[in-house]
Amino acid sequence: MGFYLRNFAGFFIQLGAGMFLCLMPFTEGAFLWPRRRVFVVCGVFALLSSVLFPLIMGLDAIYSTYYMALFANLYMLLALLIFIIFYFRLLQVETIKKLIALVLALFYAATQYLLVNLVTPLFPGGILPEIYPPLTLALYAGTAVLLFPPFALLMGRAVREYLAEIEIENIRREFSLVLLMTFLYFAILIIDASRPAGMLAAYWWWLVPPLLLVVAMLGVFYWTLFRESVRRKRDSEERKTLEIQNLQYESITHEMEHIRRLRHDMRHSLNHLSELFAVGDEEAMKDYLSELTVEISHRDMVAYCKNNTINGLLQYYVGMAADQGIRCSVKANCADITIAPVDLTVLLGNIMENAIQACGQIRGERWITVEISVINQSMAIQVINPCEKVHPSGRYHLDGSFLPAAAFASGREEGGYGLQSLQHTAEKYGGNARFQFDEQAKVFTARVWLNLDAA
Repeated sequence: MGFYLRNFAGFFIQLGAGMFLCLMPFTEGAFLWPRRRVFVVCGVFALLSSVLFPLIMGLDAIYSTYYMALFANLYMLLALLIFIIFYFRLLQVETIKKLIALVLALFYAATQYLLVNLVTPLFPGGILPEIYPPLTLALYAGTAVLLFPPFALLMGRAVREYLAEIEIENIRREFSLVLLMTFLYFAILIIDASRPAGMLAAYWWWLVPPLLLVVAMLGVFYWTLFRESVRRKRDSEERKTLEIQNLQYESITHEMEHIRRLRHDMRHSLNHLSELFAVGDEEAMKDYLSELTVEISHRDMVAYCKNNTINGLLQYYVGMAADQGIRCSVKANCADITIAPVDLTVLLGNIMENAIQACGQIRGERWITVEISVINQSMAIQVINPCEKVHPSGRYHLDGSFLPAAAFASGREEGGYGLQSLQHTAEKYGGNARFQFDEQAKVFTARVWLNLDAA
């Protein structure tokens, strides 16, 4: 019974951890099946494989430690191949992204294997004629406790963010080196595992330097790859900021042009008033002055909230919408907040410009609903507008639920970063940005939540 439990537990620790690490970097929209179901199926597969492993290892035909190790390696290889086929078929992302996650999981497994095999010969008790004797099982359990949490954190956060941001064409050269080093590492491990037990002690100290060297080189390559991703993400954010600044500049230029037209019209209006004054038509003068006053000062007279930045942005964009015949309904309840004015401009400016652009592409009634509120150190922004169509990115299934910015691609021919900038700015303040497209109602909703305590 002890033989069975030890080999069951050892095989499960080795196989299961690597399988789950492969899946962690990918979000719901990356899987053909629901993500939770994929994890359950993989867990069941790992359990069943682990249940069968001790039964096969206990066959009388496997009468020596060498043949037992050979059969164990073949069985592990078969289980890995089945999982990899399942893994590649169920993931709906680029092949290189699948390979990156797979190689990192294999790196975890190989590092664990290396640590166990480096430590085991230091104990004089020897190895029992089984794959997972008590000492080996204890070492696998200990290394799993030591390695799995940081690897899981890495895969679930840094690698997930990295895979969402990378440009595939720009990393093929770097990743090919990582892949080459990984396969070289496994080739050395296979050669090591293929040696008879009697030869292992003689070659053990000779194998340590190349194994450690390969691990160090892999670590350098992985570090280089992730550092490059951080640099490219920073460059991407700078491009997004420049894009936003260009949008704001175009908007301000549009407003200046509008003011110039108003001044031009003012001269004609004064001439018209002079003509009315000359004929003494006081009633016509009063009516004309009233209309002129409303037209010029409407934007500045409306006070939407006590926050000067938000109030100014709302005045500006509501006025821009009015110029295009778009009706705006605004409810804003916010005063002094700790969000930087430039970030408020990014958030509200992008949402309103996207809404105005979407309204300009429909034939029916054009309207925008804006709600902004601050409650319990949280700020919420919701903007709803009619929308004829969106451009899916292909990463998520647009099922009418609220999705992150990555679910939508830019509708501009030259590309754009509006929604991504919204999400990045919201996350900067410990919040999030989610977007919904209702296909039936033809309505688009943008929701942004900010944590004011994180400002």
